[in-house]
Amino acid sequence: MKIRNFLLASTITTLLIASPLSMAASKLSSADIASLAAVAAIDKAEIMISVVANNKNPSSGVADFAKMMIDQHGSNLTQILDMTNEYHINSLTGSAAEKLKAQAGKELMTLGGLKDKEFDKAYVDAMVSGHQAALDLIEKNLLKTAKSDEVKKFLEETSVAVKHHLEAAKKLQEDMKS
Repeated sequence: MKIRNFLLASTITTLLIASPLSMAASKLSSADIASLAAVAAIDKAEIMISVVANNKNPSSGVADFAKMMIDQHGSNLTQILDMTNEYHINSLTGSAAEKLKAQAGKELMTLGGLKDKEFDKAYVDAMVSGHQAALDLIEKNLLKTAKSDEVKKFLEETSVAVKHHLEAAKKLQEDMKS
């Protein structure tokens, strides 16, 4: 009887402990992980470039936009990290993410060498082109390859935020022309 109870207790303990982990880990496909990796790379790039913008003593419009980028991309990145923790994902990788990281590094180096109005213009132009590229990536690729409902919902919400950022960047770009 003791052996049977021990085996039953061991089995129940294994099911209670191991199953949620393996079930959670199996919910995200490699395509979902690659999508999260790509968006995380975009978020990190926007945060880094916007931190540099704030340290360049930009115009008030650029400073406000950069703060919004830091706050909102930081929030989006936190959502990604929460999902990776929930699903026990140890690494966010994917070919799109690697390309995005390389592009961001080049852009950061270019922008880092600029000053004053030249920087403001280049930063805003980069925000317009970058958000348009992010929107295209999400809507034309990532949403089509996403498997889990949670990742699809996240990408749809992110797409809405990217559209808002793109509109704000375009408005700032227009304001700077006058």
